[in-house]
Amino acid sequence: MNTRVWKARRTASLATAAALLLTGAGAGAAAADPTPGAAGTSATGTATATGTATGTAIGWRALGLAVSPEGGKAYVVAADRSGSRTPVVLRTVDLRSGAVVAELPLAEDGAAGKPVVSQDGRRLYVVVADRLVAVDTASGTVLSRTPAPEQARPAGWTPGAPTGLAVGPDGSKVYLGQNGPAGEGQGVRPGRVLVFDTDRGAFTGALPLRGYGVSGFALQAGGATAYVATDLGVEHLDTTTPVPTVLRAVDRLGAATELAASPDGLRLYALGAQASAGTGYAVNTVTDVARPLFTFATAPVDLHYVAVSPDGGRLYLLKDSWTPQASVLAYDTATDANLPGETLTGFGLDGVSATAVAPGGHALLLAGIRGDGSYLRTVTL
Repeated sequence: MNTRVWKARRTASLATAAALLLTGAGAGAAAADPTPGAAGTSATGTATATGTATGTAIGWRALGLAVSPEGGKAYVVAADRSGSRTPVVLRTVDLRSGAVVAELPLAEDGAAGKPVVSQDGRRLYVVVADRLVAVDTASGTVLSRTPAPEQARPAGWTPGAPTGLAVGPDGSKVYLGQNGPAGEGQGVRPGRVLVFDTDRGAFTGALPLRGYGVSGFALQAGGATAYVATDLGVEHLDTTTPVPTVLRAVDRLGAATELAASPDGLRLYALGAQASAGTGYAVNTVTDVARPLFTFATAPVDLHYVAVSPDGGRLYLLKDSWTPQASVLAYDTATDANLPGETLTGFGLDGVSATAVAPGGHALLLAGIRGDGSYLRTVTL
């Protein structure tokens, strides 16, 4: 089985933030809960997470995680428990103190996805049930709850669920994926990309796709083009027009889920799905030709949260996320070499449901389950 590595880097400020989070310091932080392992390197070269506590309590189940552009705050979308209901709450964690400093109810019951934050940090967007919710991060208030526009479908068919999100670099547009409609026993129809105008607070257009299932987005540097993953492959989009248009499909790449773009815009990384589960691909964004980067010998493999370091030097990946054996793997993007001696594991959680790389690439945030609750942890790299 292939493994990947993480490049260890440290800064004093992030180390302090990590220590505060991991020891539960600050008002609103979780009570100390010992975790196995100590900082250091094992005989097999596997780095362990630092700290002696579970971290900051963030609710019953973490549904998604994002970090503010300056790296000072984490935004966690969580489901709580209230009788038979699961209220959805947005919690803001100050990464310097490790405290939950704000809570914003988003829905009395339901499900939600991964949040995204605009580049200026002023807005947060998240899908809650069938609505796109916009949040003002400064005031901690909901600005709008906009349902997806009607989806053409035969009578009795169910509209597709909203999925992944991306925010344009100037913050004027949000791109929302939506699965195709389905009819029980009658099949499915293609999904689409919806365009949300943030100034008008309304959806203004839709691009039909080939595939039914719509997954991850990746905006290229500058935002002139984007990629979207579907169950039939990855499509390269021109986003300079009011409604995106398809430039071409990525060659040699079938069904895919999560995507990540390199900071220089020259590579796209994709996780394969279905027959390609357990395989990661590197895509040349000039030619839109994909090649396998790694393949696990035993498939399917639980691979999630693909990301690229801010300097472009490492490709990050979470493996076995829903187990206590969850590990963070990485590649050297210059050589495509895996460096198993720097794999991170031993997070002291029963499973990891979301990850995010802090701006600067010096810290990793993980939201995961421990017992009856979920916690946020910071690992210094």
